[in-house]
Amino acid sequence: MIISLVNQKGGVGKTTIAINLAYALAQQGDKVLLIDTDHQGSVMHFKKIDQHNHFDVVHHTQTDLTQHIRELTQGYRHTVIDAPPAVGDMIRSVLLVSNLAIVPVGPSPLDIWSAREMVHLIRELRKEKRNLSGRLLICRKIVGTRVGREVREALENYQMDIFQTEIHQRIAYVEAMIAGMPVMAYAPQSEAGQEIKNLCTELL
Repeated sequence: MIISLVNQKGGVGKTTIAINLAYALAQQGDKVLLIDTDHQGSVMHFKKIDQHNHFDVVHHTQTDLTQHIRELTQGYRHTVIDAPPAVGDMIRSVLLVSNLAIVPVGPSPLDIWSAREMVHLIRELRKEKRNLSGRLLICRKIVGTRVGREVREALENYQMDIFQTEIHQRIAYVEAMIAGMPVMAYAPQSEAGQEIKNLCTELL
């Protein structure tokens, strides 16, 4: 399965989710590849301080991903793609090689509005790639806030599936990144670790 994390807006947690999801999938005993398609190379920076090879990482920032995806993913059960925060040729290329596009959305009006264009693009590209599906993921949610409770209702207007699992703003995610570890390895019993486990279970 090829899973992409896409959103035209930056700062919604794509890279954090991509790294932790790749780790969770690898914990199932499968060989996993994480493709960093962002020129900033945030995943590559993480990999430099990662002391363990839980999954493989490649940096591919060219828009010719559709031409090279078979070569890149050969031998892997799952591939996770961390896409750059934009809408353009790179995103189209990422979506056209994906089986599932996850759109992380933060609990703010700006985040909800910015997700609209990505939802429309996924629907448009399904005409070219019928086995492409999209799902919205509520992330960076602040526990106990009214905005957090209302975001799911707002996203339902987009008529796209929404993960039941929600990713909250938790210090464990930040501490794990600083330590160069996925949160499930850094704090396996934490609420953050459980969120990633739930996301992986729901995805599979």
